[in-house]
Amino acid sequence: MVLQDLTQPEGIQHLLEVTGGTESFYNHPARAEGVRIVARNAIKNNPNMAYTKVRIVPNLPNAFYDFEKKEIILGLVNPDALAHELGHANNLRQEGLYQKVLKAANGVARINNMLALPVMLGLRTFIQDKDQRDDILKTLAAVSVAASAPGLLEEMTASAQAMKNSPDRMRAMGTLAPAFLAHAASSLAPTLIYQAGRM
Repeated sequence: MVLQDLTQPEGIQHLLEVTGGTESFYNHPARAEGVRIVARNAIKNNPNMAYTKVRIVPNLPNAFYDFEKKEIILGLVNPDALAHELGHANNLRQEGLYQKVLKAANGVARINNMLALPVMLGLRTFIQDKDQRDDILKTLAAVSVAASAPGLLEEMTASAQAMKNSPDRMRAMGTLAPAFLAHAASSLAPTLIYQAGRM
């Protein structure tokens, strides 16, 4: 299906049937009208968004934008989650330098998340010169911040767009703020690990 389908009763019914529309804060059938409003507003602001692919999947209490396939994966009835992913889709819909930088930075950040702790422990074990070790850890912390910055900026702009387009801004803040903080904590964890290694 495409985003345009979520402006129609049939598309909303399909969303409810596939996701189950459980009565929880993040997935509630009563918010189906909000999903329709978000989809309609996104298309009104940018008619090209009407053809953004949307894949609705069961048993996924989340939503995300796959910028390789240029599609939104939606597993819940939540207008704020959809609005956030539409922010990503709008930012990343065209090939270009921004998308390449973001993809590269996200790749570096993923590797950094896996290696930060063993690298820090290895440096503390094998490099006895405290000043040399401190310089290396300081450099790694700075590289970590630089690698995480594009992803955090993208999350921030997508959330800002979602807040603007949400039918209920206070509820959107309740949905999006914890998700952003969790993302920020994950992105900045390697920096904190390298800084801890300097102590």
